[in-house]
Amino acid sequence: MIPDQASTESYYNDNETLLLYWQKKIFNWLFSLLLVVGLLPFLLSCRYALLNGEWIRIFFYSIMYSWLLGVLFLKTIPFDKRVWAGLLWFYAMGLFSLGADGFLGSSRIYFFCFSSFGAVFFGVGGGLITLLTAMATLILAGVLNFQWTLVLGFIEGISSPMAYTVFVGTFFFLAAAITLSQAILINALEVSGRKFRLLVKHTPDVLWSLDIKLNITFINDAIFPIAGLPPQELIGKPFTKILPREKIQVFEDLIKKEIPFSLEAEIEHLNGEVLTVEITGTRIKGYLGSKNIYQGVIRDITRQKHQEKEQAQLKKKLIQSEKLKNLGILAGSVAHDLNNILSGIATYPEVLLMDKNLNPQIRQGLTMIKDSGRKASSVVSDLLTISRGTNMEMEVLNINKVIERYVGAADFDKIKSTYKQVQIEVVTEPELLNINGSYIHIEKAIMNLVLNGVEETAIKETGHVTISTANYYVGESPAKGGLSPGEYVMLCVADNGFGIPGEYHKKIFDPFFTQKEMGRSGTGLGLTVVWNTVQDHRGDVRVISSEKGTRFELFFPAIRKELPQKEKTNSLAEIKGQGQCILIVDDLANQRKIAGTILKNLGYKVFAVADGMEAVAFVKENQVDLVILDMIMEPSISGLETYQRIKKINPDQKAIIASGHSESEEVLMAQDLGAGTFVKKPYTILDMGIAVKEELEK
Repeated sequence: MIPDQASTESYYNDNETLLLYWQKKIFNWLFSLLLVVGLLPFLLSCRYALLNGEWIRIFFYSIMYSWLLGVLFLKTIPFDKRVWAGLLWFYAMGLFSLGADGFLGSSRIYFFCFSSFGAVFFGVGGGLITLLTAMATLILAGVLNFQWTLVLGFIEGISSPMAYTVFVGTFFFLAAAITLSQAILINALEVSGRKFRLLVKHTPDVLWSLDIKLNITFINDAIFPIAGLPPQELIGKPFTKILPREKIQVFEDLIKKEIPFSLEAEIEHLNGEVLTVEITGTRIKGYLGSKNIYQGVIRDITRQKHQEKEQAQLKKKLIQSEKLKNLGILAGSVAHDLNNILSGIATYPEVLLMDKNLNPQIRQGLTMIKDSGRKASSVVSDLLTISRGTNMEMEVLNINKVIERYVGAADFDKIKSTYKQVQIEVVTEPELLNINGSYIHIEKAIMNLVLNGVEETAIKETGHVTISTANYYVGESPAKGGLSPGEYVMLCVADNGFGIPGEYHKKIFDPFFTQKEMGRSGTGLGLTVVWNTVQDHRGDVRVISSEKGTRFELFFPAIRKELPQKEKTNSLAEIKGQGQCILIVDDLANQRKIAGTILKNLGYKVFAVADGMEAVAFVKENQVDLVILDMIMEPSISGLETYQRIKKINPDQKAIIASGHSESEEVLMAQDLGAGTFVKKPYTILDMGIAVKEELEK
């Protein structure tokens, strides 16, 4: 049971235990009662002594009554000394009664009180001292009486030492039993009280009790770390003083229902820190006469709530990861077939457009078909990008070069022509460090961020989008966002739009999440592609958004390597062949036709087979300069196994890989065997021509 209000003040005195408080209470009650009850006998005894001329009695009674007054009211004297003075008062009264009235008088009562209250106030030690002192006094009195009769009638009614021994022994047994029982009980209470005191002092939870008016009657020291207020300042104050304003009425309604309740609230510490706490309580009805009406606990759950929040975020990330994983599985399973289908739409029109005699209307139609196929292929590419785990072709590159190529591309020109009112500015760091990255994925991330920016600022008269780069260094101290110490390259795309609404901050990287109309402006995969691209590069993304605009900062680990000296072929004339023999291996007839048409137009001699077994047989009988391998050719052997068998026939056989699937483990294994570039379907004439030209020239 939590202490009542009456005991609280004493309880908070570090030099005083709850047991000591009650000992003081008993002491005050006892001697106050003796003063009140003893006043009439004192006056009557003095009157009787006065009539009989017994001045010694009057003097003794006056001293003893004054003694009581001093014991009770001289509080400047330490309490333990006043207690011993009070106990000696009983002893003195016992001696006086023994001498004046004999053993059969009231001396035994005084001696009993002497030993009994010695146990109450001083435990086993005090009880034994007072009990033995009383018994020694009685034994000494008996010896004096029977050996030397000092006072006639001193032991009146007891004729022999044996009778006296029995009489005193009986008294000793009863007094000892009661005194020692009290002493043991007091010691047990003291130990229990100290345990309770230690428990209350060291518990991290706040223990509280209230009266009927909801004023605090008890609260322990644990309230200070939570509210910044010492317990002494809260005793007698309304409990609602420590509650936030919005929870006061809720608390009062709950506590008056007379059933156990639980309430979560945020308490502001005096230093401004806000802690989340759980307040539990219930009503106590007549528990051992307690004056408390309500009792309960306040528990700091700030860390728990923080952990729950972290777990919720981890769970959300796990769900997000599972979502992306499933999306990746779906994308991977259909990408091969979709890209093969799209090759006829995106690549073959480009072959037809090589005819300079085409009717302008037909040329326009073929261009539209080609562009639509490219857009569809781009969506499939996005799905593969966010299907974490697909392999990226990493190389040493400089993001400034990626930006330079992007702003010179047709896609960028189309954005500028569509959003003429938006100013796009490029600010790059001249001494930008290099990174190890995927050229196409970073370019795609830039394109998505720029497109988002211009769409966001298009309705403004002064719309502005900035593409910038900078070197960034993280020191040894923990960096915000989780970046490890080291050098980074920062790619930033900022706009002066209206910002991202607060409720969308945590959703912008979710697949298919968009504030725009789905299908009219993207697929909702743009920022997901950005996020996964950065994660696959082991970097980080930071988003700073307000009503003045949005800023995306992408961080990529920097490396101290030079860019490879590699010139890109940019024209059809430069990728023309010289009649070299090329074998196309693909299970789809339209893919064989598309690749064959491109290569024939580029001046190569082309052969085509439908599966891996035919390719192996062809190479056994014919010498070819280059093999173009599809990776998945069901139900025949795969492209990897086909190349392994061809290498056994011709160890120096050159090959490139053309597949509608992502750059998988099998692709890497084939490249380890000696295969060259991976060309992803649907490809352009330049893509295929450059890959073939470069491989033949190795």
